[in-house]
Amino acid sequence: MVAAMLAFTPEQIGFALAALAYGILSLLILTTRTNNVPKQLLLAFTVSSLLWAFWYATTLAIPYAEPMSKVLEWLRQLLLILFLLAALQPQSGITPFLLKPHTLLTLLLGALWLTIALFLPASNSLLYTGSLAFCVVQLALLEALYRKASDAEKWQYKPLIIALGAAAVFDFVLLAESALFARVDLQLWQARGFVFALLVPVLTLSIRRITVWEIKVYISRDVVLQSTLVLAAGLYLCLLALTGFYLRYVGGSWSELLQTSFIVLGFVLMLLLLLSATVRRKVKVFIEKHFFANRFDYREQWLKLTQGLRQVDLNQPSRFQQILGVWLDSIHYQQGALLQFQTPTQIKVLALQQRPALTETELTLLERYYQQHQNDAWQLDLSESDELTTGLDLAELKFQLLLPIRTKDQLWGVCLMQANAGQPLKLNWELRDYLSVVSEQIAALLQLIQHSDKLSENAQFAAFSRMSAFVVHDLKNVKAQLDLLLRNAVKHKHNPEFIEDSFTTLAAMQQRLDHMLSQLTSKQSPTHPLRSFTVASLLEQVISQRCANKLPTPELIVKQDASLTLDKERFANIIFHLLDNAQHATADDGQIRLTLDASGEQLKIEISDTGSGMTADFIEHRLFKPFDTTKGNAGMGIGVYDAKTFIEQAGGSIKVQSQPGLGTTFQLELPLHLANNIQPAAIALLQGS
Repeated sequence: MVAAMLAFTPEQIGFALAALAYGILSLLILTTRTNNVPKQLLLAFTVSSLLWAFWYATTLAIPYAEPMSKVLEWLRQLLLILFLLAALQPQSGITPFLLKPHTLLTLLLGALWLTIALFLPASNSLLYTGSLAFCVVQLALLEALYRKASDAEKWQYKPLIIALGAAAVFDFVLLAESALFARVDLQLWQARGFVFALLVPVLTLSIRRITVWEIKVYISRDVVLQSTLVLAAGLYLCLLALTGFYLRYVGGSWSELLQTSFIVLGFVLMLLLLLSATVRRKVKVFIEKHFFANRFDYREQWLKLTQGLRQVDLNQPSRFQQILGVWLDSIHYQQGALLQFQTPTQIKVLALQQRPALTETELTLLERYYQQHQNDAWQLDLSESDELTTGLDLAELKFQLLLPIRTKDQLWGVCLMQANAGQPLKLNWELRDYLSVVSEQIAALLQLIQHSDKLSENAQFAAFSRMSAFVVHDLKNVKAQLDLLLRNAVKHKHNPEFIEDSFTTLAAMQQRLDHMLSQLTSKQSPTHPLRSFTVASLLEQVISQRCANKLPTPELIVKQDASLTLDKERFANIIFHLLDNAQHATADDGQIRLTLDASGEQLKIEISDTGSGMTADFIEHRLFKPFDTTKGNAGMGIGVYDAKTFIEQAGGSIKVQSQPGLGTTFQLELPLHLANNIQPAAIALLQGS
């Protein structure tokens, strides 16, 4: 057998390798389901190349000397030109393409040249010159194909241009030298088979990349891995041999010892690397990452995931069920569970899809997982052996994948996934990376839900506290009326008119207290009807009934009276708050003036005092800020804020002018005929809701 192998010439070995490479590529193309023009012509080219290489590998024929040699060379060159012509633009079918004028012209010229070549001897330079024209046309078509491709498509066409361009350039050099010397260079001819065999993998890569041809060649990852390891081992042995010869050359008397030791150690190292599961796994991952198409179209999957999560209503009870459905759909699984770790041993089931409740075996596995992986993001695939399943009944585990849900510093929960029978995905590096990104996105959404729930709960407490503050503020007003009533009772308790007024005041206070209790009980602000009233009379009541027990007593100046349609009770409270603040800021011998005027469509109320005044910084940053008071425990800090809010809701405005030591002036402007001007949505605001 060894003698038979040694009988083969180098050129026969090279062409045999080329025949093997083209044969494998032809089989790969045959397995694809696409049946378009590029595929048909590419298959014809690879089959003709197979026949071409096989003929040279099995014969010792002189190139271009026999008719079969000329026919095979002409056939593969012509089919390559037809393939490139078809690739330049979309084709509807093989027959319409062959009937196109430029295709017919190519076939006619090719047939004419073959007829001439069959009568030319191998020693005639014209034979090689004519064949040289085929190489020039191929290079021109490759250049046109690359220029026609868009920027995004050039990445796909580069391997094709490199493979076919290198082959065309090699043939060009071979034929140019043959035309010059009227003979084929033996060394170039012997290298031709090896060169073409090495270019077939590059051509295969280009066919996989070019999506417009839809020729989806499938190459087993395991086959590529084994081939890569064998190739790497071959290169390593070559390097080992060269190094051994070098050591023998420079080693002197130690040359044999050094060479033998180096080769033995080199073989041991090679075997260790080839048999290492870690090395094989890393090489396989590298090959899959850089030479194979991804399992998923990540752009499409990411858009689909984003759209699915956008449709989740965070306020609905079914939100976790929707999130689980989107998560499962991201890898086309159908069964799963979404779980949250409340404690290492207490698990809350947030959602289930097409699966029963958790079994005791699953709960045991989850406890083990939490104990071992609470500080990492390990994804578990039960289709692979794992120490976590030791001693557990695998039939009781109703899931394949376990994906962690991590917050910044802890394991928040997990998602269990199970595919339908016969459709599980292997958890390789690609699926792990993809699921890690999806898990982080969904974990962020789950955290948003959790924080949103807490924020909503805190907002309810804040709203109740805010409402209570206004109630307490109103209670102070009731207390002020009671203080005034008791103070006047000392002097007028025997006066029948005073007694009658007292009962009227008590009835009003009882009504206000009922409103406050209703507000606290229902946790909502009570609504008060809009009523029309004259502003001057209301201001007189506020001064006489609420402000008379404190100095200085406000002075009312009515320039022009008018009527408003508002929540009368709340408007009175606002006026009282502003007057009460003025009384607190003004000495007993100071002055407070309340001026009422109406002009055009505006009602103007001005409250001025000669009190301590305020700085511009205080007015800008603190005056209208709720719960910020200068009265200590005696104030709530919401009077001016409530006034501003109510006036602006009514379509008016409030302005402040003040200087420290000189006093303060509040200017309130409200539109007249208010009920006819405001929208229904604003009426609810004005009614105190």
